[in-house]
Amino acid sequence: MAESRLTQGDPRIGTVWLDPRADGMDAMLHDTGAAIELVVTYDHSHPFERRLVGRAVNWGDDPDYSRHDYTFPNQVFFRDRRGVLRLVSPYGRSHSIGDVQETRIRFRYALESGSSAADYSKVHALRSRIEGLEEWMPINCVDYKRLPDADGGPTDVITLQRREPVKFARSLNATLRPNYSFSISPVPGKSFINDEVIVETRANKPRSWDDHLDLHRSVRDLLAVAGWRGYGIRELAAQRTDDPVRALAGNVLGARWSKVDTHHVAARSPENVRSAFLFDYDDVGAQGIGRWTRLRTDHRRAIAGMIHSIDLQGMALETAVSEAGAALEHLGYGLTLKGGDQPGRRLRDHLSRITREIRTDIGFDLDEWVARFANVYNTVKHPDRADDFTAVEIANALREARIVFRCWVASRLGMSRSAMEQNLRFVPMNRPLEP
Repeated sequence: MAESRLTQGDPRIGTVWLDPRADGMDAMLHDTGAAIELVVTYDHSHPFERRLVGRAVNWGDDPDYSRHDYTFPNQVFFRDRRGVLRLVSPYGRSHSIGDVQETRIRFRYALESGSSAADYSKVHALRSRIEGLEEWMPINCVDYKRLPDADGGPTDVITLQRREPVKFARSLNATLRPNYSFSISPVPGKSFINDEVIVETRANKPRSWDDHLDLHRSVRDLLAVAGWRGYGIRELAAQRTDDPVRALAGNVLGARWSKVDTHHVAARSPENVRSAFLFDYDDVGAQGIGRWTRLRTDHRRAIAGMIHSIDLQGMALETAVSEAGAALEHLGYGLTLKGGDQPGRRLRDHLSRITREIRTDIGFDLDEWVARFANVYNTVKHPDRADDFTAVEIANALREARIVFRCWVASRLGMSRSAMEQNLRFVPMNRPLEP
């Protein structure tokens, strides 16, 4: 089955079915590196012409689009010599009209296919692995001991032990599931043991991909705040309970986890370095992860604005300051409202609302930072302000704003003052920039 999955830069020629009960159409499927794209060619008056073109053109015999079906299916099936793929969630189409018509459709997800009757536009369960999660949450399923044998020589004993999953949100029964896999081969160099932590969401009724992925992205965003670098989501697998693995006789063999290809989640980081986390699982625990999911829901726009620049290389310094200032202003405003107070209009009041929750020595005076960052932000934002700050001063104000935000999150998640002060000494962001 693994061979049927897509490979970037490897176009595949085959047949696509828009309706499993109808004839297939010639098509090319390829992963462009930015999207999963299906190219379909067909003659005019093809039975599916209107569903392929949709409402992108005016139809003379149906000006109000009431006589025919113009909807494109939420899932289609593509087959070639390598196998069958299910393409789910179309999101963009373009057309070329000539002697032969051509339609290009992009899909968010490509899955290894099971039963054609199952509707994977919604799924019961979703799994993923998130880059850096095993480093942030060191729950090890592999134990190692060296024991002396009867002759006095050493014997290496490796024990694989299942660990209890960690539930971090009631929504979709979200869990972090420590897991291991292994393969013993008679061929030298082919045996392996793999230790991993899987993020899993599951519901009794099928839910949308975005509902599931929001919780997976929540874990990814938590790592981004802790380590302040981009982390990719990989190895997605989806499940529908009405599409199990069956034997040829029809009896159920077990649950089907269909591997998923997509560009709809954060790509894996090209960096291959250890993270310097401000806080990790030992600092906040399962309760801290649960607090984070609620915090992210309550202050989604502010948190998204603060971490947005992590994955962007080459952003202008002034743009990053503007983004951070708007996000922190939104955060302080939201905190004031949730506290039952009337928010003011001054940026300094919103920033002070955040710093009042930080009761840790983070290396600089928070009252002075409020005035300093407000001045830098307003200078960047307003063209009538005198440009009195150097690039290094602006960069340090931004660096301090990010430290304030990260320490505020750590405080909200339950990290102790002593642990925060100790960890800050090893966080690269805590070192001032110099000319």
